[in-house]
Amino acid sequence: MKSKLQTLRDLLYENNQKQTVFSEQPAPLSREDKQAFAEALNSFSAMSETLRARGERLKESVERISKMVETANRMISESDDDLVDKVNASRHSKFIEASLKELQKSANEVMIHERRMEAACDDIREGLSKYYNVQ
Repeated sequence: MKSKLQTLRDLLYENNQKQTVFSEQPAPLSREDKQAFAEALNSFSAMSETLRARGERLKESVERISKMVETANRMISESDDDLVDKVNASRHSKFIEASLKELQKSANEVMIHERRMEAACDDIREGLSKYYNVQ
């Protein structure tokens, strides 16, 4: 059985065959295409880590915004302004709270989709690693 490295070498240095007009096979890959593929295999881990890091940053940002809204609401409720300003502030506060709930809901949906993307990426890595040396 050939090693993964030998299979990759064979793929890179394979002779290109001419394709005829009536051929049902796809055009052979050029040497540049094969080299680009090898480079992509070497950077696969970096690409999958980008997906994971994005989800962590999203969660952190939503948490920070939630704390900001909570602090703003507490400051509004503790202020000693007149009654008219409290009514307006309360109305604005409810609007902000509703927007925050929508943000949290949307962020949760995005994180669910990101987990699906991560799982698909792991499946792709597993499939490719059966034939190639995936970094």
